[in-house]
Amino acid sequence: MESRDHNVALVSKNDSLARNALDLIPCAVVVWNKDRSVSVLNQAARELLGFEAPDLQQDPSFWISRIHPQDRDLFRAAWKKLLTGERRTSCDYRFSPAHGEKEIWIRDVSVCHQNSSGQVDSVTSAYMNVSDLRSYRPRSQEERRLANAGEIIDSMVHGIKNDLQIINSGLDLMWLTGNRLSECQPLFEGVERINRSIQELREFFSPAEPQLSGANPKAILEEFVREMGRKLSQQKIHLRVRCRGPMPLVRLDWNKFRRVLRQVIEFSRLLLPQGGNLEIKSELQELAGKRQVELQISCASTTSLAVEEDDVFRPFLKVNGCQAGFGIALARQILCLQNGDISFQKLNSKRGLFTISLEAH
Repeated sequence: MESRDHNVALVSKNDSLARNALDLIPCAVVVWNKDRSVSVLNQAARELLGFEAPDLQQDPSFWISRIHPQDRDLFRAAWKKLLTGERRTSCDYRFSPAHGEKEIWIRDVSVCHQNSSGQVDSVTSAYMNVSDLRSYRPRSQEERRLANAGEIIDSMVHGIKNDLQIINSGLDLMWLTGNRLSECQPLFEGVERINRSIQELREFFSPAEPQLSGANPKAILEEFVREMGRKLSQQKIHLRVRCRGPMPLVRLDWNKFRRVLRQVIEFSRLLLPQGGNLEIKSELQELAGKRQVELQISCASTTSLAVEEDDVFRPFLKVNGCQAGFGIALARQILCLQNGDISFQKLNSKRGLFTISLEAH
C-alpha cells in the first residue's frame, strides 16, 4: 500500500513539474492526446483562449465547436494529417475564446509525437493570435479568381439547362411517336438527375443570401416527419422523433434548413436499402455559456452500411449503386452559412449517426 501511494505521489509530482515547465514557454501551448479527450494548457494558452483544462476535457468536440463553421474543414484536415503520420501541420482559423464575443484569428502549429511502434500518442500545438495579420492580408490570385466563381457558375448552368431542355424535348417527341415508355424512362430519370446536380452545383458555389427568421425546431421536425413518413415506410424504414424538453427559438433560413433535413434523410435512405430505423432526437445543450440545439439523426440498418466516415461529405459519392449528388456536402455548407454544423459517425457496421448543431437564441 505504501508503494502504491509513493507511485501516485511521484506521478503527481512529475505532472506538476511538466506543467511548470510548460508555463515557462512564452507562447500558448496545449498538449493533446490523439482523441483530444485529455489536454494540458500552459499559462499563455489559458490567457489567450480563456479556457482551463476541464473545459476542453469535458467534450472532445468542444474545441471544434469554437472554430468558425467555415474554417472547421481546414482544421479537420490538418488534424487528420497528424494522426496519419505527418509530423507537423500549420493552419489559420477563426476561433471564439471564452472571454468576450469577438472572434480572433489564431495560427495553429501542431507536431505529433509517436511511440516506439510508430503510433501517434499525443499532439503538441502552439497558438498565436494573428488577427492583425489576417486583417491586412492582401488577396491572393486564387481568391481573386474565386470572387468571380458565382458569375461563371451561373453562366455555365444556364447553358447546360438549355441543352437539357432540348434533350427533354427530343425525349418527349420519341415517346409521342411510338417509342415505349419503358425505353424512355431511364433517359428521363438520367436527365432529372443531371438537372438536380446542376441546381446543387449552383447552390454550392454561388449560395443565395439566407432569409433568417425565428422558429421552434420541434414544430419543423414534426412537420417534416409527416411529409417524409409515408415515403420512407414504403421502403420499410420506420421514422420517429424524440424531443427532450422544450426547445428555444432558433434563427435560421427555414426553407434551407428543410433542405438540409431532406438531404440527410435521403442520404440515410440510401444507407438502408433493405429497410431499418431512422430516429431524430433533439435536445438543448450548453457549452462554455453558449446554448445550442443539437439534432441527432441515427440510422440503423439490417445490413452493413456501405459508406466510410471520411467519404460521407464527398460530393457525388455513390452509395449502394446510387449517386448522392452534392448531398451532405451541400447540407454542411448551408449550415455553415448560418453558424451551424453537421458531423457523421459510424457507430458500428450497421449504425450511423448524423449530428446537427444550431445556435439557440
